[in-house]
Amino acid sequence: MLIPHSERSALNFHVSILVLAAISLVLVVAVGTFVYLSSRHIGSNVVIESQQQELEENQANLDAALAEIRNVLRVARSFDAELVETMNSLGISPPDSGSGTGVAQGDLAEFQTLQAVAEDRAREIQDLRNAAEGLRDAVEPVREIRQVLQSQESLLADIPNLWPVQNGMGRVAMEFGPNIHPITGQWFLHNGISIAGPPGTPIVASANGRVVEMGYDPDYGLYVMLRHKYGFRTQYSYLQSITVREGQNLVQGQQVGTLGNTGISSRYQLDFMVKLGTDVVDPAAFLKTADRFAPGVSDVR
Repeated sequence: MLIPHSERSALNFHVSILVLAAISLVLVVAVGTFVYLSSRHIGSNVVIESQQQELEENQANLDAALAEIRNVLRVARSFDAELVETMNSLGISPPDSGSGTGVAQGDLAEFQTLQAVAEDRAREIQDLRNAAEGLRDAVEPVREIRQVLQSQESLLADIPNLWPVQNGMGRVAMEFGPNIHPITGQWFLHNGISIAGPPGTPIVASANGRVVEMGYDPDYGLYVMLRHKYGFRTQYSYLQSITVREGQNLVQGQQVGTLGNTGISSRYQLDFMVKLGTDVVDPAAFLKTADRFAPGVSDVR
């Protein structure tokens, strides 16, 4: 009932419970729908913003990955150039660079995949594939280089090229060739080099070899002679002591004795002799003797 404040008559409305319930239900459904749609809209905006942020992060990661790919490609090209130069210097034939790598001709699926990627991305992907293929092809040349280096290392270990005083100690006191004898004062032909050093310093094998002779000589004192491959023999004289036995096989760098002053020697030193066949050769041709000359002791034998 609506009762106006004027003299007009009151208005009466008769509404059943079912109608009120229906109206209430419609209002509830409308409000619920509004709330639901609003929350969905807000949630969609949040999802869109989150996805946008993820896309930006993915783009940044992709750019960083592409930068790394470019760097890898630069390194791969540099490696390939160095590999070819190294193989040429060692006399090894480099791999055929014209064999073709990357996308196989006639592979439609691969072609479509590349077409689906942007032009610059496709080029970088193809370059990366070529680099990977080049690295795979480089495995065998690197293996050949290692074998060559191992062969050279083995060859060098059989040639008397290691400084015979352990840890590079000692200095050349007298060179190979004509010299004045420190005791007699006469000219004589020195058939080795004299290396002065502290007494008891370990003397090592200059190359892989076998002890073929050892003992005491009036001139050379305690000495050890080794036989090596390719006709080389080395003799270590003026020793203070001997640490090997005759017939023993030695590897390069293994101790044969200690530096001493036995025989006709005016100070503690090693007399190192190299023979090739029946000829005595200058050990400096095999050893690095530069900057190893002891000042003031050039008259020491």
